[in-house]
Amino acid sequence: MIRGLYIAATGMLAESARQDVIANNLANVTTTGFKRDVSTSTTFGGLLVSNLGLPGAPVVGELNLGTQVGGIATIDRQGSLRATGNPLDVALVGEGWITVDAPGGRRYTRDGQLQVDGSGRLLAADGSPVVGTSGRPISLDPQGGDVTIAADGTVSQDGAVRGRIRIAALDAASLRKEGTNLVSGTEAGPGSAVVRQGYLEASNVNTVTEMVRLIEVMRAFEANQKAALAHGETLQEAVTKVGAVG
Repeated sequence: MIRGLYIAATGMLAESARQDVIANNLANVTTTGFKRDVSTSTTFGGLLVSNLGLPGAPVVGELNLGTQVGGIATIDRQGSLRATGNPLDVALVGEGWITVDAPGGRRYTRDGQLQVDGSGRLLAADGSPVVGTSGRPISLDPQGGDVTIAADGTVSQDGAVRGRIRIAALDAASLRKEGTNLVSGTEAGPGSAVVRQGYLEASNVNTVTEMVRLIEVMRAFEANQKAALAHGETLQEAVTKVGAVG
């Protein structure tokens, strides 16, 4: 019975973690370039149970010892595009991430809300400098003319090329979110994404799907909770009644 309590408790913990992930997805449904997460579950090591009361101790089967959160995976799926008309807004269509020099080192983003600071540096939405294919930040003339960004990421101002946005492909299994819409990860070569100037990529979170998953999590949590209560009541009966017989 104690094992049953542990199994129900681990199920409640796993569902609580899933709920946190879904809540974060819903909170970022309008965040530009946001990629939804999913929580994966794995089982603790099981026990092979045999019936010792019969000759030869035939195998009964495996006894599971509960579940745990295996990890949180990011679903790198293309989001829909929204036209803004802003020449400094860009959306990536296809595989790839915009490379930036964040305070913690090289990071990546799909948030294409670019801006130019007073010194002419091209910045990402969080204020990190956008890295060019040369490995250095891209600089513009803050007093210059119109900026055009080609499909391959080449940034030009008044007809003069200022640099080309470095777009990197990342190993999906290595993606780690670090806040401010930035991720870290292991590069897997250059990205194949096409740059669309004057557009932004929307979050790939589907509100209806997340709400359905949230309901599933709540029901699973309640089922584990009822199982834990049932085991608790059984233990109480065993202590107060069975123990009193002797």
